[in-house]
Amino acid sequence: MHNAVAAMGSGIRERLLGLCEAMETRLHGLLDSKRRVAEDVHEIRKLGKALRGGLALVGMPEETLQAVTAVGRLLAGQRDAVSRLKTWQRLGWEERPEAEDPAVRAVTAMLEKLAHSAGRRPPQEAVAWAVARMGEVRSALAQLAEEQLQAKLPQGMCRLKQRMDKRVGKLGMRHRDEPAFHKARKALKAWLGAQTLMGEAADVVCVQLADLLGDENDLSALEAWLDARGFSKEVTPLLWQRVSELHHTLRATSVAARDAAEMRPTA
Repeated sequence: MHNAVAAMGSGIRERLLGLCEAMETRLHGLLDSKRRVAEDVHEIRKLGKALRGGLALVGMPEETLQAVTAVGRLLAGQRDAVSRLKTWQRLGWEERPEAEDPAVRAVTAMLEKLAHSAGRRPPQEAVAWAVARMGEVRSALAQLAEEQLQAKLPQGMCRLKQRMDKRVGKLGMRHRDEPAFHKARKALKAWLGAQTLMGEAADVVCVQLADLLGDENDLSALEAWLDARGFSKEVTPLLWQRVSELHHTLRATSVAARDAAEMRPTA
């Protein structure tokens, strides 16, 4: 098994460097008036997650992973604004009796304005800082030979698979809370990213469950935003009734999908 993993991981160093290059290209694109900021931000964050997963897979030190995380966090506000609006729109307010509720109208207007603002270009200085972080990752990879990285792949794949199995397995009746769902999503994403990086076909069941948990995570983020802006359950009960109903359904559907795929814990 170890030999097979190592064989599939041939050229892993160049693949990781390729992700760095792609992120840098997108970062420079943020300053190009002919490009769409939202699209570049989305792609940068996707590439960053893949790169971070790949670096973890080959056992790179934490400070190298943190450099990638820093770039994602720099742009998180813009991406999150767009994501919150899309999540809010999926609640289907226009077709519901609460459509004219003042709280619903206020939230809609706020989210639309924030999403529009997310299209603004970040300062050149911020982009330069982010590009420098990618330079740190490149330098770290340059210090290691291809053979050193390949040698760590079997153990890395095994570690990610075990973590995924453990965290997904905890999505049972006693663990239906936000941290458990968030951790399961992260573990699934890391495993799927590793499969892609290794050239393996992504596990369809894992992809489907990751999508469900992604929707659940987006709804949790929206709830946190609502509460922080004064739209609490106590103040806006009609609004939260719809949000809570969908959140309960998403979590129940995620657990059912996990059970149907026989991904429950073995012990």
